[in-house]
Amino acid sequence: MKMKKSGKNAHPAARAVLEDLGNKEWRFAEIPYETEMKFNDLLDARDFGSVTPAEMERQLRELLHETPNFIDVYHHLAMLLDQRGKRHEAQLLWQQAVNIGMQCFIEKFSAAGNKLEWGWLENRPFLRAYHSLGLQHMESGNTEMALSIFRTIMSLNSGDNQGVRALVVDCCLKLKMYKDALAVCEDSLGDHMAETVYGRVLALVALKRMTQAEKALRQAVTVLPLVAGELVKTRHTRPRNMREGHYTVGGADQAWYYWQEAGEYWVQVLGAIEFVRERLKGRG
Repeated sequence: MKMKKSGKNAHPAARAVLEDLGNKEWRFAEIPYETEMKFNDLLDARDFGSVTPAEMERQLRELLHETPNFIDVYHHLAMLLDQRGKRHEAQLLWQQAVNIGMQCFIEKFSAAGNKLEWGWLENRPFLRAYHSLGLQHMESGNTEMALSIFRTIMSLNSGDNQGVRALVVDCCLKLKMYKDALAVCEDSLGDHMAETVYGRVLALVALKRMTQAEKALRQAVTVLPLVAGELVKTRHTRPRNMREGHYTVGGADQAWYYWQEAGEYWVQVLGAIEFVRERLKGRG
């Protein structure tokens, strides 16, 4: 994965400025070096546990007052507030961060096909904040808005370093947009993400393309066999020694997480789970 960083003093005055790199590729300008160092020192203090959440919040707000267009400060302050149960305020901050970036798009983007690649470090704060805003909408039940956000992120960063394609599939399945879900999964062949590997199977079953679904299931079981086993269980027990927010690719924890996130989509497609169960029986 490429990682690129522009010169330290390229744009000392502002953060919310897009630089035209040619070929419709864009990069956010840097913040002043001293401000960036102050922010990084604050994150280091948090990681070492030498600053309380309340003090962290105070200093982030102070930094935001000094540099009101600093997208990464909005993002980290929103994460902190979300962790402290202030979900509504967190969502407003993520929306503000996105608005700052979007204003740059309005000023600069004149046609489709523009790229805001993850490989440029300066682009990551906006992409992270936009991703977090999409998750907030998804968790709030505003699936259409979440889907629009995730699709925009994928169009800007086609390499999809954030795994947003899995969320697009989730949203499409929730909205019963099976052809759209299938299109994303077909573009992601070779993945080891349960959402795209098994989302492809489910979409094909929902569309009653059973011959293709059987082939897709055979491929899915080869790649992630424990997910198929989890789908046909009558009881879904959390595996022992799981790390919250992490899973092992191909492991029982990945299978369990997939059921927690996507089980409802399998239930809503009549016969889908039984389809997997019968094919597993056939494999012995």
